[in-house]
Amino acid sequence: MTVSRIEKIVDLLSYKSKEIIMTNNFSVLFKKYSVPVLLLILGLTLLIIGVTKNQGSTFMLSALLMFIAGGLSLLYSSGKMKTMFLVIFGILAGAAGVVVLAISWNEVSSEIKSQNRIELSDKTAKQNLRDIIYIQKEYQERNGVYAGTWDEMTEFIKNGKVDYVYSEGSVPGRKYTAEERNFLYGDKRAIDVNMTEAEAYRLSKWADGANYTDFKNFRRDTTQVSLLSSKFKSRSYLEARKLSGLGKFYPDSLRFIPFTKGKREWDLQTRDSLDVGDDQTAPAIKVSGVLAFTKEKMFFGSLTKPNELSGSWENK
Repeated sequence: MTVSRIEKIVDLLSYKSKEIIMTNNFSVLFKKYSVPVLLLILGLTLLIIGVTKNQGSTFMLSALLMFIAGGLSLLYSSGKMKTMFLVIFGILAGAAGVVVLAISWNEVSSEIKSQNRIELSDKTAKQNLRDIIYIQKEYQERNGVYAGTWDEMTEFIKNGKVDYVYSEGSVPGRKYTAEERNFLYGDKRAIDVNMTEAEAYRLSKWADGANYTDFKNFRRDTTQVSLLSSKFKSRSYLEARKLSGLGKFYPDSLRFIPFTKGKREWDLQTRDSLDVGDDQTAPAIKVSGVLAFTKEKMFFGSLTKPNELSGSWENK
């Protein structure tokens, strides 16, 4: 082997060695600085987002801690920071992290509580307005007009009476006979349909019909019962309120908008004789109010349409 060839081999090995050394150095530098640089860039990015997007204090504090951690990690990796200082900072950063976590937990808990209050306020308002509709309908059926004041309506809730139909037995599934037709109508109309509830009731009261087996257990009686007991103390009503997460029913509280601590009443407006044409009149009512937390307006009824009782929430 000639001297020149040996020199070429030596140069090639030297070049390869330098290339390997450079590659190793780059690998070491990448491993050493990649994480600190990544933290630094991420922290800076979050700080910029927080400032431009008006993020909350918790977000800004987290971004600042990440940025500082990235910067200090970079200094430590470069050998310009002592280990003791990094340990001290780590302890302080951990304590700050606990504080941030507590703040975040408190903010999330407050938000959940706020949403729960809003949801309960909305449900309570709808249920109260439905109850008011029911009460006003019963009041109008007995008095011809709607209760014009909350005191009148509350008094009716506590002491008012409503019709209750006691039902026993079922309508016979047959047509009435010619003899029964004569009793019911006194004419010769065709017998081509089964008897109705009203016809069965009249026949059950007929002296001859009372002896028929079909009407032996048939009973339809209308009695007067307490509005408060029949509706608002019934098992079905109480169970429905419980399933909805609503509290106990208080007649005196219906006038108040929920979660206003009894300071704001629903606006109650009535018209006793709204003109409906052909010299006919009918009553009208509207109850409205603004909810406590969302400031949403909720109402039912209309002062221009007689006996209109639909609620604003029904169209959503």
